[in-house]
Amino acid sequence: MTRLINSATLAALESDSFNIATLVQIDFSSVLRITDWGRSVSVLSNTWNSSANFIGIGDVTESAELRVNDLSLTLSGVEQTYVSIFLSNNYIDIPIKVYRAILNDADALVGDAILIFDGILTGYQIQDDETGSKITVQMASHWKDFEKENGRRTNHNSQQLYFAGDEGFEFAPKSIKDLKWGRK
Repeated sequence: MTRLINSATLAALESDSFNIATLVQIDFSSVLRITDWGRSVSVLSNTWNSSANFIGIGDVTESAELRVNDLSLTLSGVEQTYVSIFLSNNYIDIPIKVYRAILNDADALVGDAILIFDGILTGYQIQDDETGSKITVQMASHWKDFEKENGRRTNHNSQQLYFAGDEGFEFAPKSIKDLKWGRK
């Protein structure tokens, strides 16, 4: 994909020394904006809070073919703030954006921030062990639902989601596999 990158940003990237910050925005009901930069910064008319719990982000890949691009973000779960946010919010299909910004030594943006990922949150995992805790957030491009089949399944578990206690599909898997519908 062709990108137009601000000339000041390009000049900074071509220099021998530059500072790069990753900015992540998750659009929960109360928008979460965090950065891996050592201090909070003001970029794109918003404040991005520095977080020591921002462990890392996966590699962004792009291709010319139509496919689902995905990315993962890792946060420390030792501080319960992020665990609480994910457990108390409806997280499926929440918009998420990842930017890279070139900052000068005064933490001011050089040129424009570059949008490197624009997608939706697809899930998260909380992993705890004796030495710590981490949250891995999965995100995917808007193409993730391209081949999704909508509708209900004719099985017991699907029936329970909509009509708890109804046993109408309890024996559905044991019924005849090849039912002929309609006329011959």
